[in-house]
Amino acid sequence: KRQRAFARSALRHCAQTSGAPSDGWRQAPGGAPFPQGPWHWSISHTRTMAAAVIATTPVGIDVERIAPRRTDLFDQVAAEEEWVLLGGRDWANFFALWTAKEAALKAHGRGIGYLSRCRLIAVGEKAWTVAFDAHQVVVQHFRHGEYVVAVAGVDEAVGWRVVDLDPETDLP
Repeated sequence: KRQRAFARSALRHCAQTSGAPSDGWRQAPGGAPFPQGPWHWSISHTRTMAAAVIATTPVGIDVERIAPRRTDLFDQVAAEEEWVLLGGRDWANFFALWTAKEAALKAHGRGIGYLSRCRLIAVGEKAWTVAFDAHQVVVQHFRHGEYVVAVAGVDEAVGWRVVDLDPETDLP
């Protein structure tokens, strides 16, 4: 509950800075965000980090802590040609790719169950391109300490920034 509250706090901050409504952000029973008028949104959280994005086009966001996991996950997340695009397998690349794919799926209202239908097709200096079914999604990354955040915009690159919130004072 605390992580979800922290993510909702980040969402309220996004709403305030973007001129979007401050409340009324609802989710479908499966968790996919409902747009609010022209505003699309997405949230993500880990134990100690929360992220949110609001835009006038479909968007998705994901945050993960970079830490070693089971090595069999490399093959579950990407094909060999994707690892070649990234310059090899390591945990920083793994979580950058994982967050990129999850953010791209969220931008299309889909969950991680569709991961196998996502492919990294281009790696640029400022943005990556992920293909999901017949769609191409632009994904931007930000490293924040031991975390990686990915923001995906369906129609265009999304402007965004990171703000450190204090969980002791910024929660309702």
